[in-house]
Amino acid sequence: MDEVRKRPTEAYYSTTLYDQGIGYVVVTRFKLSGEAEIGVFLVDVFCLGVKGAFYTRLWEPEYDGSFLTKVFGPEGKTPIAPACARKLVEDAVEYANQLGLAPHADYRVARRVFGGIDIHECDRTFTFGKDGKPFYIQGPHESPARVQAIMRQLEERCGVGHFDFFVLTDSAGAEWQPD
Repeated sequence: MDEVRKRPTEAYYSTTLYDQGIGYVVVTRFKLSGEAEIGVFLVDVFCLGVKGAFYTRLWEPEYDGSFLTKVFGPEGKTPIAPACARKLVEDAVEYANQLGLAPHADYRVARRVFGGIDIHECDRTFTFGKDGKPFYIQGPHESPARVQAIMRQLEERCGVGHFDFFVLTDSAGAEWQPD
């Protein structure tokens, strides 16, 4: 008699994560029912930690057929041990916390996919920041008020000149200046 087996947990991260400073980490656990339980994390390794997150459940054929392609797009994905994916995400959250920056509100829900994954099974070390210090890059959906709040927080925690940033100017050509 054939034994029923569930597919092992799998994880991927954006191939360009450390080149661009931002990318996705996806952790998927498979249920005997044929469902895939998925946590998706938009990770900013240069500064903000978990910038976005969500949790979803799909049938395996949908997950295999289009989901990963939609998340990772043409940049591609690289497999990573689930324990290392969890460690990468949690270390990114810790790095941002040290800067006074909290993870995305949906992180608490998305991290439920980590249940049973032991980070002590990962011997990798992940680095954060760029060239030894935080590097904030304004996202396309971050309001001027959000940018100001992040910049002030970095100035308070790191001090002027101890972090790098790339922010857009407003329509009047003004850009952020330290106090």
